Amino acid sequence: MKIRLSLFLTFIIISAFCPNLYCQKPAAIKGVLDLRQIPNKDKFIINLNGEWEFYWKKMLHPHDFNAPFSPKPDIYGKVPSYWTEYSDNNFKTGKYGYATYHLTILLPKNIINRLAFDVPVFDSSFDLWVNDILLTSNGQTGKSEEETKPGYAPGFFRYTPVSDTLSI
Repeated sequence: MKIRLSLFLTFIIISAFCPNLYCQKPAAIKGVLDLRQIPNKDKFIINLNGEWEFYWKKMLHPHDFNAPFSPKPDIYGKVPSYWTEYSDNNFKTGKYGYATYHLTILLPKNIINRLAFDVPVFDSSFDLWVNDILLTSNGQTGKSEEETKPGYAPGFFRYTPVSDTLSI
């Protein structure tokens, strides 16, 4: 009984410090989320949290990141958060504006699983591109108040990777 109780308490203590069994909570660092060490198994859930590349007042598209000279981010913005929280010595956002977020995801080699993106509610407009495919849109994106229309379109979207690198 002491051994079972001891193992149970050890599991509870480990669980308190490590919510998932493998203690893997990958996070994006400087615009890259490295998942190459995640076991290539049937199902796993990864939050795309961390430092995303952030381009203030720039409406970029997938081809801009495939160009020989890719744009340099203004800052690495923490996701999830509001862009009004982004600032450093040389950079500050405003309450209103437009921007591009970009994340590169490195997948395990020879991944054969279909992926899915669970897009929560955003009270704004956006286009979600995965590589060169427009996965979903919400409202109408624009560079001015007149061009922009907010939307309300949460959803669950599937994507089959064709390589071990995703550009979102």
